[in-house]
Amino acid sequence: MKKGFEFRASSLKERREFYEKEFDINKVKAFFNENKIPIPQICALDAGSDSGIIENKEWNNNLFYLEFKDLAKKIKKYNPEDVYYDRSVYENPKKVLDELKFEDYLLQELAFDIDADNISDVSHEDTEEYEKVIDRAYDYALKLKKELEKEFERVIIVYSGRGFHIEVLDEKANKLNNEERGALAEKFSKYPIDPWVSRGYIRLLRIPYTLNAVVSRISLPIMNIFNSKETIPDFLKNS
Repeated sequence: MKKGFEFRASSLKERREFYEKEFDINKVKAFFNENKIPIPQICALDAGSDSGIIENKEWNNNLFYLEFKDLAKKIKKYNPEDVYYDRSVYENPKKVLDELKFEDYLLQELAFDIDADNISDVSHEDTEEYEKVIDRAYDYALKLKKELEKEFERVIIVYSGRGFHIEVLDEKANKLNNEERGALAEKFSKYPIDPWVSRGYIRLLRIPYTLNAVVSRISLPIMNIFNSKETIPDFLKNS
């Protein structure tokens, strides 16, 4: 990989540049609409807890929850390290936002998370080796997708920056309870999945087309084949 394309934390300036010049909220809306996923009721921003690179130290170790309609404005304010959506659907999302109690949901997108960290303890700072682990994660994601398609009709893969989300979009999957999700997590435990995501205890998924600023990679839906070059932000290409 070309020098300068390493996996590394983005600076505050680079994050700001990405969201001003590359990020397009319309692509995010199109992702949800084209895949017939409801526009998220709730999103969340992490200003920089993992890397410690943060606009305001008082924001450290906090998630800032918001409505989707405020996403572009809040990204500008917090210049975040991570941008997520809550994959649950709530009867009263405004009450959930006010009370920050997320237990009672009506529906929840079924998802499986295969990260490089689930496969190897290789640091992302070791670019060459980390690339190999990402490739292994993609192979696992493809195989899991194929297995899931024996039971479900609509399964997609989204690159998260450090791995892949395998998302099941069927209505019947959205209605599964935690016990049923746990059974699926057990069924597919031969894959290096994070069971907390599969079981529904971790609700947040990274929003496609946003920046994973811990490793300086763009989260992207995988349409046909994973092309790592498409995930590299301009500030790395131009460095």
